[in-house]
Amino acid sequence: MLERLKDKAILFLEDNIEFATNSIDLLHVFVQDVYHAQSISEANIILHSNLIDIIICDIKLKNENGLDFIRDFRKKNTKIPIIVISGHKDEEFLFRAIPLGLTAYLLKPIKYEMLINVLKQCLEMIEIHQMEKIELKEGWFYNIENKCLEKEGITHTLNKKEALFMELLSQNRDRLITKEMINGSVWQFDEMSNSAITNFILRIRRRFGKNFVFTIPDIGYRLKT
Repeated sequence: MLERLKDKAILFLEDNIEFATNSIDLLHVFVQDVYHAQSISEANIILHSNLIDIIICDIKLKNENGLDFIRDFRKKNTKIPIIVISGHKDEEFLFRAIPLGLTAYLLKPIKYEMLINVLKQCLEMIEIHQMEKIELKEGWFYNIENKCLEKEGITHTLNKKEALFMELLSQNRDRLITKEMINGSVWQFDEMSNSAITNFILRIRRRFGKNFVFTIPDIGYRLKT
């Protein structure tokens, strides 16, 4: 599977030169191009000039915050997989980063087996976005290009929020979808109440069936029980 990463490019935002050098050598085992940036401004220049498939970003940079970079980037692009790395576990950061659609949160030093698993997740997300349509569940397909739902030859049009929600589902078919993820993906960082999200899910169920998504009490939703 990982051989399909060979033609991909990674942006690696890390200000620790020694750690960056060792990590880049490891990443070159899996991908052809790794672009290294030591600051947010350098990262933005690389993004402007190159086609990037995956972003790996340290949380704490010299006089900068990796979370600020990710938040600004997500306003322009919600699809590219992002991996964050840190020297220690930061529970507050994890809470604030939930709506930003991170693929993984890795602790330094990066373990080889963990990196392989995370890169597989990134590849899966990339290939989903390249597909014309993807099956969500039980014959329901999300047409990525036309942003509509299809089942048994019938096309169901979607409004903007519904389409954003279906994109979120397509990226997390076998995973829990938290209310924070819905807030970030569907409302695009405009803070929404729990009741607004609940009402949105109710409308989805009225349109596509009461079992289209399942509620996990006090946490979020899943496509499958």
